[in-house]
Amino acid sequence: MYKAVASKEVDIVLAYSTDARLKEYQLKTLNDDKRFFPPYDASPVIRQDVLAKHPEIEGIIGQLIGKIDAKTMIDLNYEVDVKKRNERKVAEEYLKKTGLLK
Repeated sequence: MYKAVASKEVDIVLAYSTDARLKEYQLKTLNDDKRFFPPYDASPVIRQDVLAKHPEIEGIIGQLIGKIDAKTMIDLNYEVDVKKRNERKVAEEYLKKTGLLK
């Protein structure tokens, strides 16, 4: 569908707002000023047993809340999905760049 809209075979498609192919095909997302679609912001999910064993994780993960906007997520997804880079490496680079990881 992304190739179709990029090559003008169709005029519009529904897409995830953080999909790497938006950047790959230089597509523009439209503003949903009527808020028809609910927001799908990322949020951390941790199993309770893991949190019980490692309570420090909650504060560490909490530092990410509100830090990754849609453009950043598109860029990170692009590195992994399009450039085929290792997702762990991409995440480490991002965390180091933002000062959340030494």
